[in-house]
Amino acid sequence: MGWNEPDKGKDPWGGKGGNNQPPDIDEALKRLQSKLKKIFARGPEKQEEESSGFSPAGGTGLLAIMIASIVFVFWVLSGIFIVDPAEQAAILRFGKYVETVGPGPHWIPRFISSKMVVNVDRISDYVYSAQMLTKDENLVSVGVAVSYRIGDLKNYLFNVADPQESLQQATSSALRQVVGTTTLDQVITEGREAWGNNVQDSLVNILKIYKTGIIIVNVSPQQAQAPDNVRDAFDDAIKAQEDKKRFEGQALGYEARVVPIAKGNAKRIYAEAEAYAKQVVLRATGEAAEFLALLPEYKRSPFVTGERMYLDSMQKILSASSKIVVDGKAGNVLYLPLDKLASTTLPQPIKDLALNGRQSAEQAESNSALFDGREISRPTERQGRTNQ
Repeated sequence: MGWNEPDKGKDPWGGKGGNNQPPDIDEALKRLQSKLKKIFARGPEKQEEESSGFSPAGGTGLLAIMIASIVFVFWVLSGIFIVDPAEQAAILRFGKYVETVGPGPHWIPRFISSKMVVNVDRISDYVYSAQMLTKDENLVSVGVAVSYRIGDLKNYLFNVADPQESLQQATSSALRQVVGTTTLDQVITEGREAWGNNVQDSLVNILKIYKTGIIIVNVSPQQAQAPDNVRDAFDDAIKAQEDKKRFEGQALGYEARVVPIAKGNAKRIYAEAEAYAKQVVLRATGEAAEFLALLPEYKRSPFVTGERMYLDSMQKILSASSKIVVDGKAGNVLYLPLDKLASTTLPQPIKDLALNGRQSAEQAESNSALFDGREISRPTERQGRTNQ
């Protein structure tokens, strides 16, 4: 008997009161449970109709609905996926790219759409090396270490057939281009950092044209080696370059240590020279003023003024020097205290005067031979004196 047959006048869920009473839910669930047990126990064979109103065809339809619901739930749940913070997912619908989704939970209809989850923050690296010709036509073995990551997931997955192979070919092209315009000495010695930066710039431009979706993080040049037949000579050249840098560092250190001292000494000597110049000028000005002050007195009384000046000069000389008095009773042996005479210090003007006197005495002795045997008369008065 079907559920919806109008001629029976009964609710298929079995309420005793007819249409005027609500169905008994607990009783209906119990009957449904017992019916399901009978269906699974007996199989799909034909059953007799029961008083509850259930037929074998109705039970099979209900089972199909439940199975379909369970399959639908599993299908919905299978389409849920979560993308980690460092990842991105490319969504494909029937194999065609649709969009790129970022971190978080997402859902796609299973068997209609698919996903490709890739870590785009992970930095990968590889080393490329080969033998190349330099600008001066020398063969050199050179290599670079390239660090990269994925920047555009769509271009990385679908724009090129093999992104890794494309990256290696682009690295080879950029490296050969830079090395071909650089001399062997620059590649091996001091120009390594410069050509490494040039390789990175060239590689970035090439990948931008290819649209591989790869971002270059860093390009590090590796140790370049000269050919075997000239390797020893270039090793010596490299050592010479290192010695040059070391000597330059030592020279700069010595300069930094000596130059400030020399500049300080120069300033001190210059200041002392200026002070000495001022001192001499002021002393000369004072002496000139002193003589100018004595000039009127000397004009009025030349003898007295000259005698006074002579006595003052002798007093200065004799007070600053050792004196030895010899009388007529000294005999032929004369004792001179040379140690005390040598230790005597005289002022500079007096030393100059004594030196001039010594030179005059030596000159007089040399000229005495011209007057041997001659009678010489000289005035008894000193120059500058007059009898009054």
